Parts: sequence; structure tokens; C-alpha cells
Amino acid sequence: MGREEPVARSMRRACIVLLLAILPSILLPAVTPAVAQPKPPAPVRVVLDNGLTVIVHENHAAEIVTLYAWVKVGSRDETEELNGAAHFVEHMLFKGTRKRKVGQISREVESLGGILNASTWYDWTSYYIVAAGRFFEKILDIQADALMNSTFDPEEFERERLVVIEELSRREDTPSTRTYDVLSTTAWTVHPYRRFPGGTRPVIRAMTRDGLFAFYKTYYVPGTVTVVVAGDVNADDVVTKVRRAYGAWRGALPPRPPASPEPAFTAVRRTVLDQEVRVTSMRLGWLGPGVRDRDIYAADVLLYALGRGQASRLARTVRDRLRLVQQIGVSFDTLADPGLFTIFAVTEPDAQGRAEEAILAEIASIRNEGITEEELRRAKTLLEGETIVGTHTSRGMAFTLGVYATIADMEFALTYLDRVRQVTREDVQRAAQRFLDPQRYAIAVIRPRRP
Repeated sequence: MGREEPVARSMRRACIVLLLAILPSILLPAVTPAVAQPKPPAPVRVVLDNGLTVIVHENHAAEIVTLYAWVKVGSRDETEELNGAAHFVEHMLFKGTRKRKVGQISREVESLGGILNASTWYDWTSYYIVAAGRFFEKILDIQADALMNSTFDPEEFERERLVVIEELSRREDTPSTRTYDVLSTTAWTVHPYRRFPGGTRPVIRAMTRDGLFAFYKTYYVPGTVTVVVAGDVNADDVVTKVRRAYGAWRGALPPRPPASPEPAFTAVRRTVLDQEVRVTSMRLGWLGPGVRDRDIYAADVLLYALGRGQASRLARTVRDRLRLVQQIGVSFDTLADPGLFTIFAVTEPDAQGRAEEAILAEIASIRNEGITEEELRRAKTLLEGETIVGTHTSRGMAFTLGVYATIADMEFALTYLDRVRQVTREDVQRAAQRFLDPQRYAIAVIRPRRP
């Protein structure tokens, strides 16, 4: 959201880099034990007296540091009248503070050779700065000032309103994201995840500066914030400096009552839109496990076996053998509450029905017969490879630690791969039987207008 879509929100990265995990001796420079880099120390977690959480992961392989701030607020915390507020706040946070004028924050970060960006999702909003490790104290001062002292300049508010509306328009013009948004409101009928994190154009147009500022002051308090630092730093030094920067911050923790659970699907929930497109895009969805569910690891392996990579079930059968789709892929976003396990496909208009049936047939096959040992091995190898590469950089590690510390706990991130390695064929089949019912699902279809 905002200036960047959240990166690999469930620790899954592009398959193009998986070989780093499979063939390290080929892709990485050979080193002898005498010159090999020592293993980075385990992350350090400290909770300050005001409730703010600090996580530090030292890694001196490069002279780079990533500073992330994770705020436990997203679209699930909004009302219908404030849908999109968390994302709008994200746009406003670096637009000036009591001591930094409009535009000054971005200029300061650029002067350090740094990178500044942010993103918003259902459960969280995050902000990061990447810079050389020697500039850590400077970027920490910038971040803390923005989180605690943003002023929401009225003129900047109006400018960013237009930017947010333009982002929503672009999203609606992209079939892959449009089908996801339509599927969300089709699959979720009572849970707040049905509210898209970017909001809607009518709500954004009606939002006031004072209303948005009140939302910011409610949710941006120490108890909702996790500061994650990864890279070329000293953990003790970081904790001391973060305590100095944020220690005087105060604010009451806002209530976050449990969301109303989404009722189980009892039939197919279908939404079909006719638009000015040439091909048909469809996205099928099932409610998967939440992050605390014991089957979360098996669901991730199922994802890879079913639809990630050229050798996955759906690619081999529906795309290559039956030639019913031009494009097909599977995604599952790990959220605090049950997220959507989705299958996206692009097909010719007259093949949509047959493609849907073929997809459901592959799901039924896994439910009834399970997957093979080779499919299990391949899926776990791909998943492990992407996870390792995804945490190879300071930014990737900071993202992983931060997102799971926000929706679960740091331990989830640290034990994730061990849990994946323990997944069996029986676990994958059980997950398919539990979550992917070929007779009860949601589907969003965008097809060409008929003459």
C-alpha cells in the first residue's frame, strides 16, 4: 500500500532466487572455515517501560542497517466511515513534524544516501529507512520524530488525498488486484478483513484532516509500536539509543477487541463483473488458517505443491496439459486471523468454466489422495529457499521479524523453517481437507462485456 506493496507478506519470495538455498556452493563464493563469516547472534528483544518493543538483529556482513517501525493498526481497526485511514496516515507521516518542515524528512534521508518507504495491510502499518550503519542515530531521530510528532499539514493532506485516490484507481484497473478486492468482499461478510486497506474513493474523499489526525493520535502510541533494527549495529547500543529516542513517549493503548469470526462457507459465493477487458480473470478463495493455527505450516507447503513453480499441480495440469489458462498461481497471506488462500487464473472467456472445474479437480485429488513424496520434497525446498533468501538482507530480516512480532510473536519467525521441515504428506492432505472444499468457496470473475 502507499508507495509500495508489502513485500512477501508471508515470508515467501520469488522462486527465481530459490537456488541460493539449493546450490550455495555454486552461487556463493567459496570460503575456507578460517575466513568464513561468523553466524550472526540471535535477535535481542526488549520492551521499554512505556510498552514500546525493540528487536535488534546484529549482522556485520555489510555496513548497512535497516530501521523498521511496525505499528499494530491496519484496516481491521477501522470503521466503515474511516476505511483507508491507516493507509492515509502512512502517506502523511513523513510530510512534516513540529521541528521538520514539509519535504525535510525525505531530503535528510536522501542526503545520507538512504531509502525511505512504507506500507499498510490488514493488521499493520510499517515504515522503514535503510542507510549505512554509521548513520543509525540520525535515521532513528528522523523516524522517532515522524512517529511521535507528525503535524498533518492541511495542504499536504489535500495533496495526499489525491495521491491515495489515484492509487485506488490504478488498482481497479489491474485485473489481478481487482479480483482480489472483489473476492475479499465476497468471501468476508462480517470480518473486518473485508475492508480493503486502501479504503474506497468515496470514503477517502469524505475524510477530514482532523478525523485522520485523531485516528493517528489514537493508534500511534508506544504499546502498538515495534521498532526493529537489523544490520551493522551493536544491540546494546541500539537499545540504549531507542530508549533515549522513544522513552518519554506516552499514550494509552487503544482497545482491539476480537474481530467477529467469519461464518464457514455453506455454498459457492460468486461475484461476476463485466468490464472492458479482452480476457477473463478469476480468483477463487477459501478461508485458511490464522497465524496461530497449527496447520499454518502445512498450508504453506500445500500452497507450493499446488501452485508455485513450473512443476506444481496447477501449472502442469491446468496450464500445460489441458491448456485452459494463460496464467495461474496460488497465494496465501498469513494474517492474525484466517486469511484467504487464493488461486488466480487468466483464461479465454469461453474456457473459464472448464478452467474452474479443472482447478477444483486438482484440489479434490489432493484432498482424496494427498501429494507424493517428490511433491512434498520439492514444495519444502522451494519454500525454504525463498525464506532463506528473503531474510538474507538486513531489510528482509527486519521485515520478517517485524511482521511476525506484530501479528504473532518473534518466536514464530525464528522457528518457522524448523516447523516447515517437520510437515508431512499427511499434514498437507489434512490441510487440504480442512480448508479447501471444492464445493464451498468464493470466486470473483472479471470477464469481457458481452455484445
